[in-house]
Amino acid sequence: MKMRRKMREPRFCFQTRSDVDVLDDGYKWRKYGQKVVKNSLHPRSYYRCTHNNCRVKKRVERLSEDCRMVITTYEGRHTHSPSEPQNSSEHEYFNSF
Repeated sequence: MKMRRKMREPRFCFQTRSDVDVLDDGYKWRKYGQKVVKNSLHPRSYYRCTHNNCRVKKRVERLSEDCRMVITTYEGRHTHSPSEPQNSSEHEYFNSF
């Protein structure tokens, strides 16, 4: 019997200058974890989208070289439209895997 490889979800990463860790991106998130990051003073936080049947995950951490910068990594694609964001913020595109 041949094993099928699991398709990897697309990842998108943004770097944003911000005083707050979690930016309003229009979606609702539930924090499910946090861990210490090697060689960094700032922990990494893990979130899941709260919408039913949406499996998108989000990681948030501060850049170790510049604590004013927040790195947000999204994994997956939302199965729904975002709610109206309260504030719009500008994101600098950082990386795509």
